[in-house]
Amino acid sequence: MTRVVLIVLAVGLPLGWLLSEFSSKRALRIVLGILALLSSFAVACFVGMLVELNYNAWYGSATKELLTTTIGQIEDGNLQRVLTVLRGLNAQYRPAREHRADFRELVDDATARMRGDVVIGRGSAWDASPFDRTTWGGYWESDSGFWVVIKTDGDALRVMRPARIDVMKSVSISGNARTLKFREGEDFLHTLILKNKYEATHESLDLGTQSVWRSDTLHRLARATPQQKELTEQPDPPAKP
Repeated sequence: MTRVVLIVLAVGLPLGWLLSEFSSKRALRIVLGILALLSSFAVACFVGMLVELNYNAWYGSATKELLTTTIGQIEDGNLQRVLTVLRGLNAQYRPAREHRADFRELVDDATARMRGDVVIGRGSAWDASPFDRTTWGGYWESDSGFWVVIKTDGDALRVMRPARIDVMKSVSISGNARTLKFREGEDFLHTLILKNKYEATHESLDLGTQSVWRSDTLHRLARATPQQKELTEQPDPPAKP
């Protein structure tokens, strides 16, 4: 009923305003003109509300389906498959104000793969790596004392040896972000391969002899969070008089 009234007003008032231009009654023309303008604003607001409600329902149903499928598949023991699909969804989803970013379609594709209805193609967009360039950021150290600091700010990775304040050269990273290589001067080529987000195998190749000089495991060290510190924080002892 509301839509019919708005349509009648949106069409009838401008038409009445147009016809009133042929009338000699100036007050009627003014009133119809004001009402026609107000009706156009009302119609615009109503259409905006309908679009917003439609978007809410559209995103809401897609989100509900995603959550339901994710929880169900995890409870069924398919955690690794769910993680792989969620990584792929996160890599492909590009939210924007101008469009819906194919969210509904992406969720449909994701849930089908979570349930196993569609095979996750090896090397496809859904076979996303658990690593990216930011995974390498931080302080890495081996049990034997080799250590590097890797900074991921900006476009290029920077690898430094804190003890020598040297910046490593020819830094490169593989497409799946799992392998990192860099040269230390003209002497060594270092290759790091992630086992997980916190460990990486490390091999140092002596460029002079073309033989492996060092092979060990690097561990990414992390500073404790303020919440972690607070659990064991003790007050300072009172000052001695």
